[in-house]
Amino acid sequence: MNPPRFQGGIEPMKAEAWVLEMEKLFEIFPSADAQKVSLAAFTLDDDARRWWMLTRESNPGLTWARFLELFYNKHFPLSVRDRKTTEFQTLTQGSRTVVEYDRAFTELARYAPHMVDDEYRKARKFENGLRGPIQDRVNMLNMPTYARVLDKAILAEANLNRYQNSGENQKKWQNYDNR
Repeated sequence: MNPPRFQGGIEPMKAEAWVLEMEKLFEIFPSADAQKVSLAAFTLDDDARRWWMLTRESNPGLTWARFLELFYNKHFPLSVRDRKTTEFQTLTQGSRTVVEYDRAFTELARYAPHMVDDEYRKARKFENGLRGPIQDRVNMLNMPTYARVLDKAILAEANLNRYQNSGENQKKWQNYDNR
């Protein structure tokens, strides 16, 4: 096992990645709160280690949840979290594929959990961000779960691409025949 290291600084994406990696380890090696904090502290280097040395003095007996709160306050400022929340609120598929949109949706959803706190709301939020022609084909089905909306959106996109490509091929043949 090689736990991830974190050096510190105001690098929100690195801080978030470090937390996700630590939590992945905790899934494999279930630990009590105090053990989680100790293991996490062990992986901190440089500025992050200095921050921890100051923090532990004024916060004895930290739970993992409290550690994360303090950690995020330092390494993932509220202004950045607010920006990510706004980014999620305004997220649409745009020119992305459905799979690319799904990736962005999944990444940003954790910053606005109140918007996706049940399957139905999550499905509707994803569906409402789909590009028009795909959304038209998916929303008439009124799928109750995010996974089903995603599946139907991928199928709708593939069908639209196939129809678009067949239309282009017909135009090429017509142009060829008219010569």
